[in-house]
Amino acid sequence: MHFLGRVLLSGSVASIASALAAALCSRAEHRHGARPINAIAHIYDGGRPPAADGRARRNTALGFGIHTAASLWWALFFEALPPRWRSEPGAAAVSAMAYVVDYHVVHRRLRPGFERHLSPASLACIYIALAAGFAAAARLDRGLDHHQVEDGDERDKRRNAERRPRRMKAPEARR
Repeated sequence: MHFLGRVLLSGSVASIASALAAALCSRAEHRHGARPINAIAHIYDGGRPPAADGRARRNTALGFGIHTAASLWWALFFEALPPRWRSEPGAAAVSAMAYVVDYHVVHRRLRPGFERHLSPASLACIYIALAAGFAAAARLDRGLDHHQVEDGDERDKRRNAERRPRRMKAPEARR
C-alpha cells in the first residue's frame, strides 16, 4: 500500500479506537458517552469545551471530525517512521508525542478538552487506544502486503509447462 493509503488506514483506525475509548471511559464515569468528543468542538467554536451534543448533535459530529483530522495528522508521523518502527514501539512513541503536544505545547484553546470531562486514567486510556489503533493498522497493512506477495504467482496465467524453467547447475559444476 502506498504512503497516503497507509496514512488514511492508520489514522482512521486510530481515530475510531481512541474515540471509542473516550466514549467508554466517559460512559463509565458520567453515564454519557459523547462528552469527550463534544468537548473537541470548542477548538472550532472557542470558549469552554461543551458537554452537550448541541442542536442536531452538531458538537458530536464536529468534535469527531476534528478528532479524526488530528488522528490523520499524527498518522503522517507514524507512517513516516522506518518500516521496522511501524509497530507497537513506534505507535507508542507517536501517541506519547501527541499527548505532549496536545497538553503541554499547544495553546489551551487548541487542546482537545478531554481533561474537562475525564479522569487522568481515562485520558491515558485514550492515548493508549490511539497507539493501539496505529499498531493494529500497521499489522493489517503488513498482512495485506504479505497476501499481495503470496498471490503474485497466481497472477501468472501461463501453465507450469509454459513458464521458463530455472537453470540448474549439475552438482559437479558447483564446486
